[in-house]
Amino acid sequence: MPGLRFGPEFDPEQYELLEFHHRGGEAEVWRAVRTGHNGRKELVAAKIMLERDPGEVRRWLGRWDDVSHNAHRLGVTDLVVPSFLLGPSPHRPGTPPGGALLGYQISPWVEGVPLHTWARGQRGGPPAVAEVLARLCRIVDELHRKRWVHRDISPANVLVDGQGQVKLIDLTFLAPLDHALTVAVFTPGHVPPEAEQVGGFPTTAKDLFAVGTLARTLLLPDHGRLDHRLAAEQARAELLAAGYGEELARWACEPLARDPDRRPAPLGPWAARGRELLRAHRPVARTAGLAVLPDPAGRPLVVTGGADGTALTGPGSPGRALPAGQGLSAVRELTAGWAGHPGELVVCAEDRGGTLWVGTAAGWWEAARGVNGLAGAVGSAGEMTVWAAVGGALRSYRWAPGRTLTGQEHPGCPADRVLAAEEERPGSWLLLVEHRERLLSWRPGAARPPVPVGPAGPLRAGALARTSAGPQAAVLRADGSVQLHTLGAGAGTAGAGTEAGTEIGDGEPSLGLAMVGHRGGPTVALAGAGGVRLRLPAGGASRRPRWWRPTLRPATRVALAIGDDWRLCLAAVVEGELQVWQEDAAYRWQAVELPEEG
Repeated sequence: MPGLRFGPEFDPEQYELLEFHHRGGEAEVWRAVRTGHNGRKELVAAKIMLERDPGEVRRWLGRWDDVSHNAHRLGVTDLVVPSFLLGPSPHRPGTPPGGALLGYQISPWVEGVPLHTWARGQRGGPPAVAEVLARLCRIVDELHRKRWVHRDISPANVLVDGQGQVKLIDLTFLAPLDHALTVAVFTPGHVPPEAEQVGGFPTTAKDLFAVGTLARTLLLPDHGRLDHRLAAEQARAELLAAGYGEELARWACEPLARDPDRRPAPLGPWAARGRELLRAHRPVARTAGLAVLPDPAGRPLVVTGGADGTALTGPGSPGRALPAGQGLSAVRELTAGWAGHPGELVVCAEDRGGTLWVGTAAGWWEAARGVNGLAGAVGSAGEMTVWAAVGGALRSYRWAPGRTLTGQEHPGCPADRVLAAEEERPGSWLLLVEHRERLLSWRPGAARPPVPVGPAGPLRAGALARTSAGPQAAVLRADGSVQLHTLGAGAGTAGAGTEAGTEIGDGEPSLGLAMVGHRGGPTVALAGAGGVRLRLPAGGASRRPRWWRPTLRPATRVALAIGDDWRLCLAAVVEGELQVWQEDAAYRWQAVELPEEG
C-alpha cells in the first residue's frame, strides 16, 4: 500500500512505498523513495521478496549480497547494480514494525520502460532500433570480456529511456564463467535449445541467444513468443513476411543459431553490421491493420493501416478517398464499414500511441486516448460501433452520418484489450476481451458476468462469427495455435469455460486470424510462415472441413468479408505485399487484380 515504510532493522522507516509497479514470480516491485540520514531523498526501485520462510530469505539475501559485491567490483557501464537489506515488513509510519523479516533488493530508479514496451511505441524507425541494440550489445560484451554472464536477459530486464539509452537490470543470476552453477534459469522464449545444468558451467552462448531474441522483439514488437527449438527458422519467416529483406533477416537470425559456436561473439561487430543494414533499409508501409469490405457493386475494397497511416486499394477503390487532414500516423489496428443509407465509408483506427481516430470524407478526428484493442462493425441500424479497452474498462463509440460521435462506458466486464465484436441482434453485441491473459466473452447489458473462454495464457488475436450452431469464437494464442469455441446463444455465454476448444491449425503456427459465419458454418482464414490457409465448412459428401491454400508464401495478416450476394472476399499481407481473392458467381475462388500504385 502506498505510504507504508520499510528499512533495515536499525532504521525501519528509511524507505517509503510510492507506487506499485509489477509483480513477478519471486517478488513485487515498487517505486519508492529513500530518505538519507542527511535528509536527502532519492527515488529507488524496491523489489520486495515474496518468500516468507526465514531460512530461504537469508539464503536469497546471501546470494543477492554476492551479486551486489561482484557487480560493483566489475564496474560495467549501464549495468544497474542493486543493494540489499533485511528488514521488517512494510508498516505505517510511527507504528512499531512487526512480523517476519523480509528481503529487499534496492536499485536506482531508472526512468525507462521495458524494451518490448519501447519497441511498440518508438517512432524513430529502424535507425533507432539499431542504436538501442548496439547499446545493449556493448553492455553484454563488456560483461563477457570480464568473464561474467547475466543469464537472464529478457525484454523486462532491459530498460530504454526516452533518449534511447539502455540499462541492463536484475542481476539475480549473474555468474562467473569459471564457477559451477547452483541453479538453472529458464525464461520462456529467451533461452537457447541447449539447457543449463546445475553443476555445469555457464557459457556466453546463452546471453548471445537472448540478445538475438531481443533483436527480433525490436524488429517485430507485436509478435508473440519465440519457439526456442526452431528460433532461427521462425524468426526468419516472420521477418520476411513483415517485409524485411533476405540479408537483414539472415543477419538478425545469426545469434539464434542452433549451434552455440555459430553465434556472433563479441556482439559489437554484429551490431555494427546491423546498424548499416537497418539504416539502409527502406521501411515498407508495414501493414498492421487490414480490413476488406465489398463496395455496393460487390467489388472488394481493401483498407490498410501501417507505419505511413492508412491506404485504400482494390477494384472498389476508384473514385474513393480516405479522409484528408493531419493527425493519424502509424496505425496498429483498424476497422472499416459503410455507415448510413446509402453507405458512407468510415474508418476507425488505433494508432501506435493508443489514440482512437475516426475518419470520414470530412476528415479525421480524435475520439479517445489510452485505448487498447479495437473491434467493431457497422450494425443493422447503419451505425459504426467500435469497442475498445480504456484504462481497464470497456467503452463503445458510435457514429453515423449526420450524428455526433458518442462514447459510453460499460461496467461489468474488466478489459485490458478488445479482440472481437459481433452484433447478434439489432443493438445487441457479443464481445471477446482479454483481461490478465484471460479471454472473456460478454454481452454488454446482460445480467450475467463475463465468462472465460479456454485456458489462461498469452493471446495474439480473436474472432467471432454467427453460425446456425450459435456464436463461435476463434482464438489465436501467442504460440501460434488456433482453437475454435462454441459459445452459448442465451443471455450469458454458456458452453465456454476453461476447456481448450477444438484445435484447427493442424499444428502449423499462425500469425494472423480472421473468421466469418457463412454457408454451413464458420469460415476461418489463417496467415503464417507457411502462407495463407482458408478453412471452409464441410460440404458435399465430406463431413470434415476443407482447407484451401491460395499461396504458400509467408503471410502476416488476413481479413475476410461477406458481400450482399454472399460471396466471400479474402485479403492478406504476403511478404509485405497485399493480395486479394474473391469468390465468383459460381462460388469459385479467383485472384483479384489490384490497381497499380500511382
